[in-house]
Amino acid sequence: MSSQPSPPPYQGPPGGPQYPQYQQSPPPQYYQPGPAPQPVPYVESGAPQAPGGGHPPYLPPGAYTPAPPPPPRGGRGAKVAIATILSVVLLAAVGAVVLFKFVLKGGPDPAESFPASASMYMELNLDPSFDQTPKLLEHLSKFEDLDYDSTDDLLADLLEESGLEGVDAEKDLSSWLGGRHGLAMWEHDGQPYAVVSLASTDAGAAEDGLAKLRAAAGVDEDQMAYTVEDDHVLMVVGETGAAAALDAAKSEAGSDPLSASASYEEARGWLDGDQLAVYWVDMDAVGELAELTGEDADVFSQFYSGQLIAGFSAFDEGFELTYRLFGGEDDPWTGSEDLLAGMGELPAADVAATAYIPENIGDLTSEWLDAYEGLYGVDDYAEPVMPTGDPLTADEYAEYLELQTGYYNATLTAEEETRYLELDERYWMAGTEEDPWVDDYDYGPDTEEIEAMVTSFTDLLAGANLSFAGDFDAEEGMNPESLLVSAHLAEDRAADLQALVEESLAGGDATLPEGVTAEGSEISYTGSETASGTLAEDPRFSDFAAVAPEQSALAVWVDLAAAGETYPDDFQGAEALSAFAWAHGSDGGDGTGVLRLYLAD
Repeated sequence: MSSQPSPPPYQGPPGGPQYPQYQQSPPPQYYQPGPAPQPVPYVESGAPQAPGGGHPPYLPPGAYTPAPPPPPRGGRGAKVAIATILSVVLLAAVGAVVLFKFVLKGGPDPAESFPASASMYMELNLDPSFDQTPKLLEHLSKFEDLDYDSTDDLLADLLEESGLEGVDAEKDLSSWLGGRHGLAMWEHDGQPYAVVSLASTDAGAAEDGLAKLRAAAGVDEDQMAYTVEDDHVLMVVGETGAAAALDAAKSEAGSDPLSASASYEEARGWLDGDQLAVYWVDMDAVGELAELTGEDADVFSQFYSGQLIAGFSAFDEGFELTYRLFGGEDDPWTGSEDLLAGMGELPAADVAATAYIPENIGDLTSEWLDAYEGLYGVDDYAEPVMPTGDPLTADEYAEYLELQTGYYNATLTAEEETRYLELDERYWMAGTEEDPWVDDYDYGPDTEEIEAMVTSFTDLLAGANLSFAGDFDAEEGMNPESLLVSAHLAEDRAADLQALVEESLAGGDATLPEGVTAEGSEISYTGSETASGTLAEDPRFSDFAAVAPEQSALAVWVDLAAAGETYPDDFQGAEALSAFAWAHGSDGGDGTGVLRLYLAD
């Protein structure tokens, strides 16, 4: 039996999904940048079957095993989960309507209704006076089934899909919802809560609608509490104590609202112009929430700190997301003023990416590795895991297969189910006497070897500019002959980098392709079918380059129109997509970035 020291995967409730069958693809003949081929799990003939005849694949140690959640048990916990989900679904539905509905009335600033100590805040806003609304209507009309002249019934349709029994979405919800809404995560008395503010145009209808919503969720005021004002509704959802939390939230917001918080005001003031959606996070407060859930907040704080603000809006040719991290420390990805100009000189390929590697990448990588080891216990990675328990005898294995049929058909008695789970654990941890578990898996290099290899690469790449460009291919994913890959190093050590790459590939199927050149400070490969012209000649790219951070450290370009032509089946209904672009850099020591989704004319 193949190695399987990881915990036994959950077999799933009756009627669970089938495990897919896999076919081995031919190994690549030479190195190609991009996603690596996926491993193909071995399937043993006669192994226990999932419902419908699929086989659970044997996976190497530490591999991720997708598993469906256990069947619901009912009770208060399930109802609380439903209430929480419904509050988020409600807000998400309202957010979707923001993209479609143009006759909603506005509402008060939701940030005025939230406590300043909130850890996360999201606002969705559609004011009829927005310059954004006609752009949204125009953009969305380019997609199939999204050409709306009147959208009064859209919110009701969206909410109807939530399947709330006893709730008429149009009468009980959309009839009173306004156009400005917010959601916050907030800690009170040692418990996390979701706080929701919904603009309201009819207080009486809102009162009736929320009462039906709470009844449909099967919860009480202790888990979902709300108050209805003249122009908005404030709702608090939590495991318990929601009513007391609601009173506390109203009290704190009255004297110290989020809208008046210095950190929020600074972050919100940075966003330029009207925004359809605003997302703000206090990373330090999120770390405190992590402690409430038993997570390691110290490790969290090593990666995240400060305030994050992001805004979503429409521009003439599509949609834009801008963000900035107001951190206590300077963003390490300082970037370069020449990054986008250099990217514009790349071939006008379907996909392009460029990056400036900071000079202190070695120190940064060392810090990340230390934090990763603390979080995931990488020190134990290379230690073999021994099988647990005794292998199943031939009779026990036959019994196991018979019980499994009853387990998936939900016909086992409690005693039979206990016996099945015992045999199941032993099978996955020890195999059978005929095919026992054997530790024959190659664990690869240990932690020290990995760190040594990473250090060798970072020493060479510190201060380097990296570039990539290539075209889509329907059969191979990326046409290898269209690739351009280059690294311009800070020192004349290109030959050293080539030797290191070849060493890292030694023993595998991949090799560097013929045509790689390494001279002085530059190592590069240029295929025989690289795209003609340059990215700078594409007006979409030039438009994006003009709004990218001046100091950009990383930029990505994807021609979605070309992807649609190459993979038409995957883009049915989305032919309006034209291009995606992202650039990240720094501004005054803060990390900042822009993402744009371009649509066809």
